Amino acid sequence: MKVFLSTLFSVCSLFLFAQAPVNDDCAGLIDLGEVPYCSDPAQYTNVDATASNISLNDNIPACFVNGVDRDVWFQFTLPADGSIVDIEISVYGNVDGNGTMQMPQVAIYRGDCIYEGLAELDCASAPLNVNEIHLEQFGLTPGIPYYLRINDYSATASPNAGTFKLCIE
Repeated sequence: MKVFLSTLFSVCSLFLFAQAPVNDDCAGLIDLGEVPYCSDPAQYTNVDATASNISLNDNIPACFVNGVDRDVWFQFTLPADGSIVDIEISVYGNVDGNGTMQMPQVAIYRGDCIYEGLAELDCASAPLNVNEIHLEQFGLTPGIPYYLRINDYSATASPNAGTFKLCIE
């Protein structure tokens, strides 16, 4: 009986520690509010995230390398007064203590966070062995939500998931 209970508790604890992040899918995204925004180092993670299915034909962003396996989602808006319409999105992984993610990718969308409801505006993938990415966007519309999809990629079968810092300035 002790062996059975010990095994049961071990299996249950594995499930507790191997949970996907809350923003694993677009429906559970993290709302960053109005920009500018910059997180703390290593504040976010895509460890144990799963692939999202947002569209039949446009599920994988145009520039993403090796598909989308561990994506997480965020939302932000620009001030309604139009004071900000140009932004730079930066994802810092394993760079100067900002996180552990390697080779991040980011895509920006507008629309609605429902199946077939998002339109990709742009995306960027870090070059091989570079652990940060910057994506500039110009002439965005104030007051409407924009969505970010962040993922890592790997040139091998090993995932490069980890923690990261996110800035929209």
